[in-house]
Amino acid sequence: MDQNKSSWTLAVDIGGTKMDIALINQVGELLEPAVRLMVPFRSDGSADPEKILDLLEPFVQRARGELSNFLGVGLSVCGNIDEDTGEAVLVANLYWRYMPFGKMATDRFQVPVFSATDVRMALIAEMLWGAGVGYQHVAWMTLGTGYGGYLFLNGQMYGGTHGFAGNLGHSIYDEIHGAQCGCGQKGCFESYVAGPAIASQGQEAVDCGLSPVLSNMQQEVNSPVTTRMVFEAAARGDAAAQEILEGVIRKLGISLSSMVNLLDLDMIILGGGVWNGSPDFMQRVDQRIRGFVMTEEAKRDLKIVRESFDNSALMGAAANLFLKKGLLTF
Repeated sequence: MDQNKSSWTLAVDIGGTKMDIALINQVGELLEPAVRLMVPFRSDGSADPEKILDLLEPFVQRARGELSNFLGVGLSVCGNIDEDTGEAVLVANLYWRYMPFGKMATDRFQVPVFSATDVRMALIAEMLWGAGVGYQHVAWMTLGTGYGGYLFLNGQMYGGTHGFAGNLGHSIYDEIHGAQCGCGQKGCFESYVAGPAIASQGQEAVDCGLSPVLSNMQQEVNSPVTTRMVFEAAARGDAAAQEILEGVIRKLGISLSSMVNLLDLDMIILGGGVWNGSPDFMQRVDQRIRGFVMTEEAKRDLKIVRESFDNSALMGAAANLFLKKGLLTF
């Protein structure tokens, strides 16, 4: 790779707890392996935007100093982002509402900054460089700290009226008995199926004396129940953990099959760490989706695959900038 013959962007993916950073060129090559840092939070529980920019600044300065064709910064953020202004309209996991983060980054770094929601970025990467190449009707769905997605319909990205299409995780499953969600609603699908929700259900099982395996695991590490513990307890035969995961699988099947019934998709691409919870987790969700899908044609033709990259949103943060600059097209 001749770095002086390539165009480069500093790609940043800011998640609910961690952020990944890498320099990526217009063919999807990383200059070096991505760096992972923890998102800094304030005492009130919200992410600190100035401290995030402080962490990013050395990477920007290095790119400006070492790369002759450094084009700017691509920002992927885990929430609703106004793509035109870079404003974080609602980022539930960071507790941001109308945070002008894109402008803050542009003012600080004095380079072009292109921002969008992480699920949009991930799907861009998959459609340009990954599993979605050649398909016309594709959904990206991530399951990690949160649960949400984005759409590629009729051969182009589809954001809807405000650019927020694909927020499947904030469709309501049970607004009466459901838990409070970071978006402000009660009973969102995300509050049942995302990683923190699985861990919370596991902790509740321990507190109610329903899960001896999880209780022992928690005592061994002296910390609250984690998502990983719930999967491990289920694998050891713990009935409460198995019931939690069966409920998660059922709700994911309902959510994703509804999207397929509505849009008649070619493919669903799945990203996020929760899919790695157990070897058969994705297969069980796949079976539930097909069981709930209406048409035999969809049951037969729908493709459900894992993401192509270690972090598709990070790759998409770079790809989006190259799209904006006219260096890439779908």
